[in-house]
Amino acid sequence: MGPRHSVPPAEEGAQAPHRPPAVQTPEPVTAQRFPRRVRLARGSELTACWDQGRRVRSNGAGHPRMGIIVPRFQFTAVARNRLRRRLREILRRDALASLPAVDLVVRAKRSAYSAGFSALRAELSDGVTRLT
Repeated sequence: MGPRHSVPPAEEGAQAPHRPPAVQTPEPVTAQRFPRRVRLARGSELTACWDQGRRVRSNGAGHPRMGIIVPRFQFTAVARNRLRRRLREILRRDALASLPAVDLVVRAKRSAYSAGFSALRAELSDGVTRLT
């Protein structure tokens, strides 16, 4: 006895069915993310914020926006991404709720690659308290 209904063969390559498009939500599904609306993602946004220097002005968005710059300094991509993730996590957990509606750009120094998480947190917390 065989199966009650025929089973189609597995399709591969060009004959494989196309997947439906991924559903994109405007806001994160969980609260443990760094939403895109609070990031300075475009180079022009970072440049404008960088050129204006240490001025503190409201950004008109109604919430703080942050950008992170991690220069190469002859480190590997793995080290740069690790540092970027650490800085993003510290900013997301500590600074995002306490900042007014300003644009903040954080540029890592060479010494940040060897610094521990607690040292990075202390340095960023000190910088954020000077803004508020």
